[in-house]
Amino acid sequence: MMRQEILHYLNTRPDLKFFIRERPEWYRTLSRNPGSMQELEEQAKVFFGKTFGQRVDRFHQQLKSIGLLMELLGEAGGDKNNNPGS
Repeated sequence: MMRQEILHYLNTRPDLKFFIRERPEWYRTLSRNPGSMQELEEQAKVFFGKTFGQRVDRFHQQLKSIGLLMELLGEAGGDKNNNPGS
């Protein structure tokens, strides 16, 4: 059985509660070693893509997508000006 303070903390953090439901081995880990809460939070950050590296990668991908979109819009706008008959 999990300690009451851990259950209370998990009730205030629905993201961690969801993570434990997805990874039930953490339920057993926390029941046996309540001190591994910090490790649980780190693993949940990785799971949800909230680490600094993952955020930087996501931002970089968004910049690339915006750049490609701007390039496509520039080409589409250039085609209309070059072909007045179409």
